[in-house]
Amino acid sequence: MSKFTVEEINFMCVFETQDRMQMLENIRQVMLHIKDSDMGELAEQVLGKLQSMTDEEFAEVSLEAAE
Repeated sequence: MSKFTVEEINFMCVFETQDRMQMLENIRQVMLHIKDSDMGELAEQVLGKLQSMTDEEFAEVSLEAAE
C-alpha cells in the first residue's frame, strides 16, 4: 500500500468520507474546478494511490487532519 503524505491526508479530509469509491468520485468532480497546478498535482497523486489500493487498505488509513 502506498503511504499518504500529510498533505494528501489533509486533502482527503476535506471530503469527509470513509468510503474509498465515494472519495474517488468526489475528487474527480472537484478536479474539474481546480485552477492551481500544485493542488491539481496533489489531487492526481491522491487519485492514483486510492485507485491502487483496496477498500480494506483504505479502511486502515487514519483520516485526521494535521495542523
